[in-house]
Order: sequence, then structure tokens, then C-alpha cells
Amino acid sequence: MEKGNGTGVTGNPMIVEELKNARRFAVSLAREVDAKNQMLLEIRRQNDEASAALSRVVAQKQKLQQSYGQEMAKMRCSLNLQLRNFGMQNTSLRQELASMQEELATLAKQDKKQSQGDLEPINLLVEKDKLKNQEIEELSSKLAEKIDEVQDMEALNQALIVREHISNEELQDARKELISTHLALVIQVLPTLLDGQSIGVKRMGEIDVDPFKVACLRKFSGTEWMVKSLELTSVWQAKVNDPKWQPFKKMLKNGKCQEVIDEQDSKLKELRSQWGEGVYNAVANALLELNEYNPSGRYAVSELWNFKEGRKASLKEVIQCLAQLLKTLNSAKRRRRVST
Repeated sequence: MEKGNGTGVTGNPMIVEELKNARRFAVSLAREVDAKNQMLLEIRRQNDEASAALSRVVAQKQKLQQSYGQEMAKMRCSLNLQLRNFGMQNTSLRQELASMQEELATLAKQDKKQSQGDLEPINLLVEKDKLKNQEIEELSSKLAEKIDEVQDMEALNQALIVREHISNEELQDARKELISTHLALVIQVLPTLLDGQSIGVKRMGEIDVDPFKVACLRKFSGTEWMVKSLELTSVWQAKVNDPKWQPFKKMLKNGKCQEVIDEQDSKLKELRSQWGEGVYNAVANALLELNEYNPSGRYAVSELWNFKEGRKASLKEVIQCLAQLLKTLNSAKRRRRVST
């Protein structure tokens, strides 16, 4: 092949330009890979810090709860036994005193005209009555002391409740940190790896759109059902977020007074009648979630969620999920290095 005939690789401007573009793309891709690797290292560092802090908080809370439960059980048992004994003694003495007083009154009426010698049995009863009164006063004093002890224990109980409240706040802060930082970074960098994961972030108070799609598919044809389902979901999401709408009622449930959905609410009755049980349940669930997580603001809030079991995820589950994702990342990085 001749060098000057224009058919060689180095003599073809288009091929040269393509090679330059490929080289620039490779350099850009390598920089992007390095940047994402740095971001993943930062995720791991933040996750380790959060895990360490969380472990300390959980251990402290468990120790506090265990100590609190043991102390309160001992104090309640001892106090109940002592109060029961004092109560029984006090009741018995008061009954005896009342009986003697009635007997004295009867004797006084019958023996008004008798001599002082005849009144000796009454005098004995009076002395006995004085002794009983003295015993009652002593028991009352002891009972007052026990009441003071109860008040001291109540003060201790309040202090423990405050400490438990502080621990709970620290746990909630840890949950918020995981929601706002760690999972956000993982979702941004590794969207494909999160597919199929049972642990993630759920928007509490957002209506599930699937029942609306099913209901609209039954009523509309063509592509109209899709538009209608979006419109219907948007309308009812706005109603759910409206703090003026309070379709709840109070009732006793599991021994506690709780707020539940008022099925007789006019809007909900019309929704169920027109669109069916699935759509009704989607709106009712969103209302209950907002009433639990953000009743004053009435807008959706994020929560760590176990989608497989349909419940709030524990911090332990979230950390295990993050650790698994980082392990998957490391494996993918090693495979990429081997292939290159």
C-alpha cells in the first residue's frame, strides 16, 4: 500500500477524527468512573460513621431499657406488697375502733346511773381505744412515708422516661440521616442495583396509583384510561393533603383510643361507590399514613420501608442493605479490573 494515495488509515481524515473522538470518550469515561469511585468511597465512610453511631445509641438504649424495667419491676412489687399490708392493717384497726366506739356508746347509755366501780369495764375499753388510736397514728405515719417513697419513684420514673425520649430522638435522627444522605447517594449512583431490593424509601401519604389505573381501565378505552387515572389520582392526592378534610373518628382499639377512618364520610362513601374498593383503600391508607406521620403538615414524608413485608424497616435492616450494596459494588469493580 502506498502512503500518498489517500487510502491509508493515517491519511483518512474521517478515521483520524473518529479515533480522536474515541480517545476523548475513553478519557471522559475513565474520569467519570474515578469520580463515581470517589463517591462510593464517601458513601462507605459515611455509612461506617452512621453504623458506629447507631450501634452506640442502640446499645445505650437497650441497656437503659433493661435497667429501667428491672428497677421498676422490683419497686412496683415491693411497693404493692407493702401498701397492701398497710391497707389491710389499717382497715382492720378502723373496724375494731368503730366496733369499740359503738360498744362504748351502748354501755354509756345503759350505765349512766351506775357507780364509778361499775364503770371500770368502760374505762378499760377507753384505754383500749386509746391504744388502738395510737396504733392507727403509727400506721398512718408509716403510710405517709410510703407515699413519699412512691412520689420519689414516680420522679425517678419521669427521669427515665425523659432519658428514653432522648434516646428515641437520637434513633430518629439516625433514621433521618439514613433517609436524607445515605440512601439518597446510593439511589443517585446505583439506580439499577436497587431494583428488587426489599429495603428502600417510601413516601408516607402518597396515594398508590395502581388501583386507580385498574379502575380506569375498566371504565375507559384506548389511551383515555391513562389520562383519566392520572387526573383522578392528582385530584384525590390534593384532597388527602388538605388539612381541612378530617375523615377520622375515635374508637377503642386494642385497649387504646385511636383515630380510624370514618367510613361514613360523604367524600369517601362517594369514592367507594363510584370507583370501587381498591381506590377507596388506596385513599384511606394514604390518609392513615399522613395522620400518623405528619398530621399537622398533611404532606408526604419519607420513611425507611421494608417493601417485602409491608412495614417500617428497622435501622439494622437498612444498614445490612447498604452493606450488601457496597459489597456488590466492590465485586463489580473487581470484575471490571480483571476484564481490563
